[in-house]
Amino acid sequence: MNGAPITMPTKLGAGVFALALAAFAMLHLQAVHQTILAVPAAIGWAAALYAVRPMVQKEKHSSLYFAFGVMAFLIFFLHETYEFTGKVRYFPLIVGWTGVALSVLDILSLTETRIGHAIHTVFGGKLEEAPGEGRKPMREIACFVAMAMSVVLIWLLGFLIASPLFVFLWMRMWGGKTLRSSLYGGVFTLAFIWVLFEWLLQYELYRGELVLWLMDMIQP
Repeated sequence: MNGAPITMPTKLGAGVFALALAAFAMLHLQAVHQTILAVPAAIGWAAALYAVRPMVQKEKHSSLYFAFGVMAFLIFFLHETYEFTGKVRYFPLIVGWTGVALSVLDILSLTETRIGHAIHTVFGGKLEEAPGEGRKPMREIACFVAMAMSVVLIWLLGFLIASPLFVFLWMRMWGGKTLRSSLYGGVFTLAFIWVLFEWLLQYELYRGELVLWLMDMIQP
């Protein structure tokens, strides 16, 4: 912590987290049911929160709890995804683990550590804060709501339409980018998703309820 001594709660939480991680790995190697794996995962999640909390300024605790809440949701999402078999779980697993990685970066960026400050700087987190102010949880909640709305778009229009549309709207309305940059972002997203899943993995993405209904109406 920038040369400051590590507190006892951090040491204790880190120790419990390490034990939970070891238990998770051992149970996973024994191919136990996913529900059993949820026990060390939950213990590790709580231990990580207990360990990280002393390293975060009090005015940022609400953002920390929000980040850990998102992490809990992603852990549950991955737990349910592993119940599926075959190619059907490829895309959800990529989304889930990517989300976990981003949540870890978000949590670390809140800490008063060298790595936290580095992440905060590299990913432009300082742009979100006015001088003397911390991160605003309502802004983060709005982002989470927007992501939930993207799920509705995917359900209606499918991944190939909803994903580039969401990126375009996000860049244009939320990010304040130019129309040209937003269009480029949407097109790049479409190309990346199609090449990765439809071409390389040979995995047919979900087409969307509305699209499937229109296809049934058009086809004789």
